[in-house]
Amino acid sequence: MLPYQIIEGGSFTSDSTLSKQVALSCAPDLFWIRNRTAWGDDAAETSVESWYRIGMAAGAAQTTDQANVTGALSSEAVTSGGFTLIDTSAPPSFASLATTAITGIAGTFVVSMANTGSIAVGDFVRLYSTTGELQIAGYSFQVTAVTANVSITLGYMASSGITFAADATAGFVKKYIPNLMYPRWSYIANITQAAQAVVYFTAKNDYTPGEIISLRVPQEFGMIEANLKPARVLSVTNSSTVSSVTLDLDTSGFSAFTFPTSAVAAAGVSPAVAVPSSSGVVPFNGSATIPQQPPSTNLLDTFDNRNKYVMNMGSNVITSSSAVYDWCAFKFDRYIQE
Repeated sequence: MLPYQIIEGGSFTSDSTLSKQVALSCAPDLFWIRNRTAWGDDAAETSVESWYRIGMAAGAAQTTDQANVTGALSSEAVTSGGFTLIDTSAPPSFASLATTAITGIAGTFVVSMANTGSIAVGDFVRLYSTTGELQIAGYSFQVTAVTANVSITLGYMASSGITFAADATAGFVKKYIPNLMYPRWSYIANITQAAQAVVYFTAKNDYTPGEIISLRVPQEFGMIEANLKPARVLSVTNSSTVSSVTLDLDTSGFSAFTFPTSAVAAAGVSPAVAVPSSSGVVPFNGSATIPQQPPSTNLLDTFDNRNKYVMNMGSNVITSSSAVYDWCAFKFDRYIQE
C-alpha cells in the first residue's frame, strides 16, 4: 500500500517564458515534475526533476540538477522560481512595484520597471497613481511579455489600436490573482464602429458564443450610444496578444470610442466595461454550420464558481524551453507534522 494517492497528472511542453501553471482539482500534498526531453541529455545544465511538498514557502522547490557534459546529478533547494500553490478563491497579495514610463503615445503599452518582481507572462496587474495616463489608473491588464527588471508589456491593450496623447512618467504596478467567480466584468480597451462591433479587452475574456453581454460606456469614452446596450456574442478571440468578441450590434453610426484625456480622468471617471447579462443558446456544435443538438445554454446558474487550485512553476524548475515535462499531484493517506 502506497503512503499516498496519485490524484491527477499530465504533461506539457514548455515555452520561452520558462513558467507554467497547472490547474488542479484540489490542493496537493506532493507535486512532482520531470523534464522528459532533457532526462539523460547532458547538452546543457538543467533541472530534470523537481518536488513540492506541503508546508513549503511560496517559490521554493527541491530539485535534481543535471550537469553539462558530465551529466552528473546534484540536488538543490531553491527559494524562488520554484512552486507556488494558489487558491484563486483566497489568493495571496503582492507588493506594489514602481514604473517610470508607460508608452501610451506609441500604443505599445510597454511598462518600464527597474524591478518586475514575480510578474510573469499571463499574470494580471493593476496600474494606479499613474502620471500622464490617469485614464488607465485602476484598470486591470494581463501581461503578454516580461523582460526581467526592465519592463512588462500589456499586449492586449496594445492590440486594441488605442493610443494616448501622453506617456506616463511614474506610477505603480500591483500584481494580483483574480477571483474566478462568474459572472465578472471585463475592462474594455476599444470598440470598433462596424455593422458587427468588435470589442477589445485588456485581458483574456470568459465569454462564449451565444451569450448575452451588456456594455457600460461612460460618456467620457465617446461611444455613449453603446452604454447599457445588450448584445449577443457571435464569436470570441483569445490569442497570446488579442482578446475580443464580435457582437450582433451595429455601431457603424455610433460616435467613436476613445479614452478620456488624463486631465479629464483626474476629475474621476468610471471605467468602460462589459458585463455578462444573460445566458444565451449555444449556437453551434464545434462548427460554424452545425447547430447544437440538443440546444444548451452558456451559463449553468446565476453564479458559476470557477475558482480552482493552481500550481505555478517558475524558471528554477522549468529550466529549458520546448521541452516535454511530465507532472503528478499526490495526496498523502496520512500526514503527521511534529
